Amino acid sequence: MRRHIAIEPIEQIVVSNKLLVIILCLSSLISSACVSPAEKDSLAATKPPTTPTPTPAPLVAYLKEGGLWVVYADGGGERQLVAPPEGAAINDHVWSNDGSRIYYSVGTRYFSCPLAEVNGEKVREAGELAAPEGATIDRLELGRDGKTLIAHAIGQNAELNAPPKVYATEIGRHEARELSVDEYSALAPPQPVVVRGFEDLSVSPDSRYVLFKEAVGDFEQLFVADIETGARYQISNLSAIEGFEPSADLTGGRRLLEATWSPDGRFVIFNPAQSCSDVGLCYGQLFLTDIRGGVQYQLTREMAVSIPLEWRRDGKMLAYDDGGQIVVADTEGQIRRLAEGNRPKFQPQW
Repeated sequence: MRRHIAIEPIEQIVVSNKLLVIILCLSSLISSACVSPAEKDSLAATKPPTTPTPTPAPLVAYLKEGGLWVVYADGGGERQLVAPPEGAAINDHVWSNDGSRIYYSVGTRYFSCPLAEVNGEKVREAGELAAPEGATIDRLELGRDGKTLIAHAIGQNAELNAPPKVYATEIGRHEARELSVDEYSALAPPQPVVVRGFEDLSVSPDSRYVLFKEAVGDFEQLFVADIETGARYQISNLSAIEGFEPSADLTGGRRLLEATWSPDGRFVIFNPAQSCSDVGLCYGQLFLTDIRGGVQYQLTREMAVSIPLEWRRDGKMLAYDDGGQIVVADTEGQIRRLAEGNRPKFQPQW
């Protein structure tokens, strides 16, 4: 016996499928509409909350009472990494490029200290300069290759006023070699020119502007010029700054000691000559302003002879020593005092 199978026309199957989809959609909407607000809140409460992972604050390394310390930029977690060496003090320090360790100097010797103990390693000697007797390392830098330590050594007695000698040591080796001016320029990280005199022109890190100073009446003022268009803007206003002592106003004018760029070229930090000693040494408080001028944020309470160059890599914060206090400030003038100490330096990954 033959069975007869009814085959529906294709058009009828398509229509049936469409009707099924519409019915399912309407059913879903009705089900959703029938859920009460309380039931919706209950369902939402059962879902695990998603909270963004907090970004840890960068560390700031600094010197205190002869030892090496670190503290978070938000003010917490202060701790000593290296105790003061017996009968000596740590002169300076510099972070590795990855922020995992700090190199520091004592006399003419320098050492490597990991931020966290690695395979039992705490501190190891990294080298010693073959410098003249009585010399000491005054400042450390990390070469732009990330593999070379640059040491600026100063002498004593007869060599007190001599310029520092500069040495380089490849990390992992103890031998050091003295650098010529050209060798140092090729190895050291580039820094913008610090404007001190009228002849100084400092190009911004993005190569778009030039910073300089000019006399405006009896006062000195800072200007920024656009390299492409030639347009220029006055960005400082020494008339609006208070705290000038009579010793700095003998000629009736006001002067600028130093000025330089932030790493992103959006801001300028400067210090005016607000007080001068009998021998002519002048100093002033630090100020920060935008390259278009406007608000001049006062950063320090105490007077400073020179300006700090210790900016965070993103250019949004700088660290400095304000009369023996480690201070961090952002580009809107918000200031946080962290601890006692000097020579603060940001952990470099931020």
